[in-house]
Amino acid sequence: MTITAVDRIDTAVHRAVKDTAPFGVALIPFGMAVGGASAAAGLSAWESAFGGVALLAGASQLAAVDVIGSGGGIGSTAIVVALINLRFVLYGAGVARWFAGARLVRRMVLVVPVVDQTFMLCQERFDDDTDLAWRRQYYLTATAVLASAFIGSQVIAFQLGGGLPESLGLHLAAPLAFAGMLARTMTTRLEVLAGTVAAVIVVAGTGVIGAAALPLGVVAGASGAIMTDRRRR
Repeated sequence: MTITAVDRIDTAVHRAVKDTAPFGVALIPFGMAVGGASAAAGLSAWESAFGGVALLAGASQLAAVDVIGSGGGIGSTAIVVALINLRFVLYGAGVARWFAGARLVRRMVLVVPVVDQTFMLCQERFDDDTDLAWRRQYYLTATAVLASAFIGSQVIAFQLGGGLPESLGLHLAAPLAFAGMLARTMTTRLEVLAGTVAAVIVVAGTGVIGAAALPLGVVAGASGAIMTDRRRR
């Protein structure tokens, strides 16, 4: 039986939904934490919604809300968000490689909604056997599932207000979401080394240098793994 282009796209959609569903569920408490924090900080519904769509990155959005709630200005908020989101520069290179056959304008549009989860999943799924149309449909479907779960849960929590009970433990949603995603990717010794170095620096450095500890930890972890790999060779 011949597999048509429509069949291949349907396969991409089904695979993307199946792959992203667990991550979407995990993002719900994360989104509720962001929505509740936005309401508690006195942001309007429009401001909260704009932050969710424009940033589409829970860690930086939560940090931005915290800075604004503490009385910080636009400049300090922008710096914090930029530091936390430095990893997206690397993600952008990955997106450019996956969609190398697409026009520049289309690649620039596709890179906008990339998040940690979609980057990780696409790294696993995209190989020489997947064509451009299949990749694009998988990527867009995964993005839609994750964005719907994250932004939808934000809206619900915002409507409930900043009075969500502490017993829900929503303050743990962000680290748990990232820890679960990290555990899935750490399958080799080098990856474990990189993750461990990054985690130590982030935990030890956050109280000293704040949000800058995150990109510093990422760079240090990756550098340590690269140097270790070269020495083995």
